[in-house]
Amino acid sequence: MLNEYKNKIIDFVMEHKKGIKIFIFVLLVGGMTFKGLMQIPQIKASKAEIARLTDQIEYEKERQKEVEALKDKVNSDEYIEKIASEKLGLIKNNSKVFVDVSGEQQ
Repeated sequence: MLNEYKNKIIDFVMEHKKGIKIFIFVLLVGGMTFKGLMQIPQIKASKAEIARLTDQIEYEKERQKEVEALKDKVNSDEYIEKIASEKLGLIKNNSKVFVDVSGEQQ
């Protein structure tokens, strides 16, 4: 009985060989298409993430330029003198100091 079923299956495959190949091909193409369509949202999310990170990189580059400019400014003698005068109340030797004696507070 097992041989009988085996022979029927072999006969069916031999008779419909071309149809089976077409069915398998269509099934594979359909599966690949479905898989591709399911990845579209992930691709869109990845593109949005790339755009966001690109914007962040540009922002950080601009910020780095500002920090470099500030670093150069902070290391200058004029800036150091200005901060010493404003924040610490220090003055250079032989500088003229003007004191407001009018009594008005600012």
